[in-house]
Amino acid sequence: MKPKTACGCSIIWVSETVEMPNKHLEHPEDSILQGRKVAIDAIKELVTVTRLSVKWDGAPAIVFGTNPENGKFFVGTKSVFNKRKIKINYSHEDIDKNHQGTVSDILRLCLDNLPRINRIIQADWIGVGGGNVYCPNTIQYKFGHKISEKIILAPHTEYTELSSTAEGKIGVSLDSTSSCYFVDTNNATVEPPLGWRHLAKILPTLMVAKVPQSRTEIAKHINSFVRQGKLPHPQKMYDTLDAKYKGEVNVSTFKVWHKIFQLKQRLLGAIVVNGNVECYIDGELSQHEGFVTVSTNPYKIVDRLTFSRANFNLSKNWQNEKVQCFPN
Repeated sequence: MKPKTACGCSIIWVSETVEMPNKHLEHPEDSILQGRKVAIDAIKELVTVTRLSVKWDGAPAIVFGTNPENGKFFVGTKSVFNKRKIKINYSHEDIDKNHQGTVSDILRLCLDNLPRINRIIQADWIGVGGGNVYCPNTIQYKFGHKISEKIILAPHTEYTELSSTAEGKIGVSLDSTSSCYFVDTNNATVEPPLGWRHLAKILPTLMVAKVPQSRTEIAKHINSFVRQGKLPHPQKMYDTLDAKYKGEVNVSTFKVWHKIFQLKQRLLGAIVVNGNVECYIDGELSQHEGFVTVSTNPYKIVDRLTFSRANFNLSKNWQNEKVQCFPN
């Protein structure tokens, strides 16, 4: 029996080797693991942001547009940015050579139906048109109307080149066509912005917080609590840390992490999404997976105790898999 996602959709097994091209988006609370200045910049982002891009829980990631090196239209996954084994597809033959299974089927649909634009766009695959309920990954989406277009994508990032060092710009809007429905991912605002007073409240603790060298191990320790869906007191987070890493941090490190996490949760409560799409997890009405701040210093704004936990626990059942759901 094939494993299923939280919303009951069957898993399609896909093996795709991908080297991430752009800077990995971080959770703002994890910024203290990178340094005090990084943490201050993250807090500034939280208290001043007014516009956000909605994170859609789609899969796989689709990259498409015109290759500036040869002027040809292409489609692909994030493997178009690989340093080695670059997989850029200009034809069905290229897709057959570079991909297999459901990913190749999706890419053929994209090649046939995406508009020929003189840009490079990354989007999340949502599904094939013909219905109004879709579950591409963990979250099930219910649109307010039937999608008549042939394919549905959620565009979010734009690039100027195809290379392993390409940097993306968040905040993309594309007009739908007769064959492709583009979800509006730029329909979230903060009302009202949180304000600078929150930075002042965190600064005294931030100034005495130690910054670890073993950042990956500290992040794994924090994520062990996220997987459980609950966060203990900062003192317990410190006390339960492996002894060999305790000298790199102090209780204030985890206090700052907590304070930024709480500030992010306050921001989540102030975000307003305009649209008629409902989100569900396990049949229960939910919120969107999260958001990304639209700026030169973007962060992902995600309720980790709900969505990161769901994805952590979902990923225990498989590796290198993507989900493809047709309308329910």
